[in-house]
Amino acid sequence: METQIDRDATKILSVLAEAPRDKLIPAKELARITSLSPERINDAVAYLVDTGYAEWIQVMGTAPFSFSDAIISSRGRYEHQRLMKEMKKAATSAQAIDESVSILVPTRPPAPVGSPYGFTDEDWEFVAERKARSDRLFSVLGHQFESEHFDATDIRSNINSMLQRAVHSYNEQRSGPALLLEYKPLAAGYGEHLFNEIARDIISADVAVFETSDMNPNVMLEMGVALTWGVRVLPIKAKGRPKPPSDISGQTWADYRDSGAHFIDPDHDRKMVRLIERAIRKKGRGFV
Repeated sequence: METQIDRDATKILSVLAEAPRDKLIPAKELARITSLSPERINDAVAYLVDTGYAEWIQVMGTAPFSFSDAIISSRGRYEHQRLMKEMKKAATSAQAIDESVSILVPTRPPAPVGSPYGFTDEDWEFVAERKARSDRLFSVLGHQFESEHFDATDIRSNINSMLQRAVHSYNEQRSGPALLLEYKPLAAGYGEHLFNEIARDIISADVAVFETSDMNPNVMLEMGVALTWGVRVLPIKAKGRPKPPSDISGQTWADYRDSGAHFIDPDHDRKMVRLIERAIRKKGRGFV
């Protein structure tokens, strides 16, 4: 049986989905568009964040709202598309539908349960310490180690340079202490102990870049770990290679040439700064 929060969450999810990609929607704007009270908006958006369908920014001074801005996640965009498909299917059925049954309840995705296989308390302490470092952006790169589409040494260096430029631009646009980049290409090999180290690096990262030109199974597994644990993910691929698989195509991905030395999108550098800004806000750095 659907609840008021279910209905409110569905309405807000639609508003967030219809906004331009990567656009944060202020809480006051959500109230204006939906005509919902701050209390109902707070409950509904908290539900969407809890399910992984949205992200919010929480700072001081936003009362009566418990957040300042919200934005849909890739998982939320998928869920909205699923809802729209179900509504169209219902609308074309022989039985007429009214407003009460045309409001579909977002399905709550399964939450990650427990720890990655073999994780210890020390692993979680490592993750917690990294997540607490508000002066650092931790970033990892997952890629196939031999490929006909890029040079592995060059792409590791070029992605480092891309992230350094973005962090530099981020710092130039803001006051306060400078953000520092810590960057690590993920290790090769999948022995039990080594995979724990890889999973630990991914889960503790703020931004994870994955090279998908080869659709390498290990890289896809690493990306799955990042998506499961809510890490900001950026798939990249050589120009002309197939798009990422449909179940992750909602992620923002980028084409490059010359082993990542140049990205095709002329607005790529600005988008990278925006990606870092969102990752740091989620981490709790909080200054704008």
